[in-house]
Parts: sequence; C-alpha cells; structure tokens
Amino acid sequence: MKASMLLSWGALALPGVFATPRDEIEPRKGSNSFMGSNLYFLPGLSDQDQDNYINNLSNYGVKAVRVWVNRQAAGHCEKGSNLEVDVGPLEPELGKFDNKTLDAVDKVVNKLAKKGIKSIISPHDANSLLDDYRKDVYTKFGKSGFYSSDEAIKAYDKRIDHILNYKGAHSGKVWKNWSDAIMAFDLQNEPMSPDISVCKNNDQKNWLCGRAKKFRNVLGSNNKIQIATGGIGGDISHECTFIKAATECPEIDLIAIHRYAGSQSNNPGQWSGSATKWVQQAGGKLIFVEEWGVNTAVNSAKSELPAQANDINKVGLPSLYWQFLPKKTCPYDPSQDSGDNFGIFVEGDVDIASVVKGASNANALQDWSKVIV
Repeated sequence: MKASMLLSWGALALPGVFATPRDEIEPRKGSNSFMGSNLYFLPGLSDQDQDNYINNLSNYGVKAVRVWVNRQAAGHCEKGSNLEVDVGPLEPELGKFDNKTLDAVDKVVNKLAKKGIKSIISPHDANSLLDDYRKDVYTKFGKSGFYSSDEAIKAYDKRIDHILNYKGAHSGKVWKNWSDAIMAFDLQNEPMSPDISVCKNNDQKNWLCGRAKKFRNVLGSNNKIQIATGGIGGDISHECTFIKAATECPEIDLIAIHRYAGSQSNNPGQWSGSATKWVQQAGGKLIFVEEWGVNTAVNSAKSELPAQANDINKVGLPSLYWQFLPKKTCPYDPSQDSGDNFGIFVEGDVDIASVVKGASNANALQDWSKVIV
C-alpha cells in the first residue's frame, strides 16, 4: 500500500466485477478460507503493545499477518500507536546488513507463531524507490532502473540471501527453515508500482520470475514456504496483478491482489463477482487479497467492513485487511488521513471478530490446505 493505490475511488468499479454469478462458483471443500491483517509497524511497538495487539488478533481468530522489513522511528505516533522501538534500515549501506532490523521482525513473527498465526514477510518496499521519506540504499537505481540494472538485481539477490539465511535472535530459527511460522515471502511490497510501465511491458528484464527463482533456490524445492507476488504494480486497477511474467513463472506460488474498492452498496458483488475471473487469470496459482480496505472518509466502518467482508467470504477469498490497527494510544483519526483512511482499531466499536470468523467458516475458493491450516 501507501502511495500506489491512492487513486480516485470512482475508478475502482473494475472490469469484470460482475463477470461471474455467485452460483457458478464452486468452492473447494478441502480447505477453509481465512482473514488476517497487515501491520507494517508492528516491530516498532513496545512489548506490551505487541502482546495486546497479537492477543486481540488471536481472539478474533486471525490466521495470518503481513509484516515488513522496514524502518521504524521511536518517539512518534504512527496510525494511533506510540512507537517505542527504533528500527533502523536492514542495509545502512548497500550490501552491508544490520541484523537488529531482522531481530525486531523475528520478535513479532515468533510472538505470532506462538498464537498460531502465520506471517507473510515483505522483504522490501517498492515505495522506497520514490525518493521521499522512505528512500533507502536502492533509491539511487531509480523507479525503473531498480528492476533492470544488473547491479541492483545482484544487490537485491544478496538481500534475499541474507534474509532467508538469517537466524532469529528471539526464535532461534533460520527463517528459510521456519515454515511453521512463515507462510510466505513477498517478492517485494508492490513491485513496479513506482513506475507501472515496467509491469505494463510485462517485466522485460524478467525481474519477477528471476527473484522468485532466487527465493526458491535458497528455500529449496520442497519447502512449504510460499513465494508471493506482493501486489504487482500496486492496486489491481493498474492492470499488472496478473501479468504473464508472474502467472507463467513456475516459482511463483501466490498471486497477491491489492484492491481498494468502492462502497459495497454502489457495487454489489464487487468481490464475489470477480473471483472466478481472477482464478482463471492466475493460471493455476493460488490467489488471495493481500490488501483491501474500507474508505472510512466516506463510509462507516461499522457497516461497510461487514458488507465487503461478507462478499469476500461468501466466495471463499482469503484476505488480509489494511489495517486492523492496535488500540489507540495517541491521537489519530483514520477518516481524516488523506493518504490512508482504511485503518480500523481493535477493541473499538467495529465487529472485527465476526468477519474474521466468517472467513474461517467459509469453504475456500481454492485448496489452501498445504499452505495454511
């Protein structure tokens, strides 16, 4: 998320939304669906706030949480949470790694695992290529150069190697061997979203499949940990989610959909009506909605969350919300956040538990039994 999906919501009544009637969809009976949350700043919370948040998710029945290998600055209010842990960049210099960053992520992945919640880990954020406050050592390669420069590709492969071979300071586990806790690694958060011409041209440098091959070579062919696309090009409206460079790559397991839709009342069946088409576009790969959210600036989360979640759940689409936020500890109103008005606080007046339960009770559209229980 972040920059790439901030389009007008009027544009999000997408092609194919009404493509398939509900009665033509035949969910697999071999596995159930699931719902989870993103929380990119979870490593920056205090121990107590991490525990409280994870306990809330566990009580709701959440099955997966997506976390990021990124920086967090202690001492400021992030989406209603006081950050207390300073997390630096993984690479202060290109190719030089500071494991304290991974230690912070390992800590929360370990806590999640103890509650039976699996993690999806994004190893890098494509928004860092935009040369704003998120910039890092890869920014110098440029928005498109990162995906075509041999130097950048070599450096990023080294980053992948380091992350997968890292041994947790808190878990004691080598991440590439920790399939009990780690469900998947994204290739990157929203690859190619800073310059969608790269994906519009079907990734001519073969960055996506090349990085997936790198992940799979390090993980091993029989490893249960999945390789997910991370939301190619950002929001699905950019028409990069299902490019052939991804769907025809044998090493990519999961197609991650990022979609911020309009209100359910204006677009009935906007999720369930698209599901079969998405499965067909994925070329046999598993699909899940890795990011979606309710626009709280124009909709009441109390009614809109269940409206959209019920449409997602009735067709058995696994999903991760952007974002179920920790209980508020500092001033923040998602509805007033022009850059990200999708947050919903736990322990608030929105019934998160029911929509999560609805997902867990639904037959999944595809068979996820080998990925998540």
